[in-house]
Amino acid sequence: MSSSSASNFASEALNPDGFLVLRPEAPDDFLCEYANPAAQALLGDGLEDAPFLATRRDWMGLRAAWGMTLGTGLRSEQWIHCDRGSGARTLRVRAARAREGRLYVWLTEQPWEPRVASGAMSGQYLNQRPGDESPLHASALFQAVMQGSTDAIYTKNLKGQYTRINAAGAQLMGRTVEEVVGRTDAELWPAEARASVAHDREVMAFRRTLTYEEAQSGQPGRVWLSTKGVLRDEQGRVFGLFGISRDITERKRMEEALHQNEARFQQALRAASVTLFDLRMPEGLLRWAPGAAELLGQPSLPAEEPLTALLARLHPEDRMNVAARLASSPRTPVKLALDFRVVGARGEVRRLTLWGEASVGDASAQRIIGVLVDMTRRTLAPPSEVAA
Repeated sequence: MSSSSASNFASEALNPDGFLVLRPEAPDDFLCEYANPAAQALLGDGLEDAPFLATRRDWMGLRAAWGMTLGTGLRSEQWIHCDRGSGARTLRVRAARAREGRLYVWLTEQPWEPRVASGAMSGQYLNQRPGDESPLHASALFQAVMQGSTDAIYTKNLKGQYTRINAAGAQLMGRTVEEVVGRTDAELWPAEARASVAHDREVMAFRRTLTYEEAQSGQPGRVWLSTKGVLRDEQGRVFGLFGISRDITERKRMEEALHQNEARFQQALRAASVTLFDLRMPEGLLRWAPGAAELLGQPSLPAEEPLTALLARLHPEDRMNVAARLASSPRTPVKLALDFRVVGARGEVRRLTLWGEASVGDASAQRIIGVLVDMTRRTLAPPSEVAA
């Protein structure tokens, strides 16, 4: 790892616990980007820039739990009993999702005791002693997580049959738990099953945790944001998949309503021969709303362009006054009203009025937001002087 990257974890270098930064690597491993000295003392040298699980078969059972952590953001915690040649040791392994899809892992050496794998939905019980009753506690914890969630949480086997679902998930589907378990999506809702089954197959094929939007028709229709990943046993073999689906129907309806309102707003602006602009100074960057090209007599305009591009389109008699007024940086907020003429792409002259309000950030930053109105057919009077 580069020295600049390692400096990001300078505090962890002094941590007496082991600390790792892992990045998911296709198909189903993690690349170690950073390992502090304590981690190297526990696991050996040569951790960085190398696949993490490939040489640690006794850690394979963590893949499902870590995949869940990356997919859901829920922290996981497991215990690993391992022997690296310098003596057997038990490690408490805690994992959390970090930025840019990375995984932060903390390792703490523990006295050997029967432990419960308490990662969210991991279903893994690693290196437990014969007769250990901790699976009962883990099962109770797993049930508490499932039943306490308002999202749909479920698992499926390799045939696509639901093997478990929480009560909230069944209710969101409009069914009971008994009506869901043992059935496939094709049996539960044939019309929408194709997309869900395709997503399941993609997750199984790539052995990755992926997120999709899945729509369900009917009355009422629903839209789900579903995160899915594979389930593995202690030997790393895939035996099914897990899913967490959140009902985002209301959010999608709000987004659609906002989209429709925006479309109506833009239609009203076009009907009134008005467009919006946002000018940032001293950079001189001008951002246009849709409809600006038509007002300026241009076939098209970029979403953002330099102020000099607009000034070049102005009538020569108006250019200096407009440039001077827009380039000034008042120390207090001020409202602007500018009348000027522009020359279109075909040589036609248009009369425009700019109304805006300038806001001041620091001593050098200024932002002017307002509207540009086509006054060509509204007045025949010559353009007025630039006024504040």
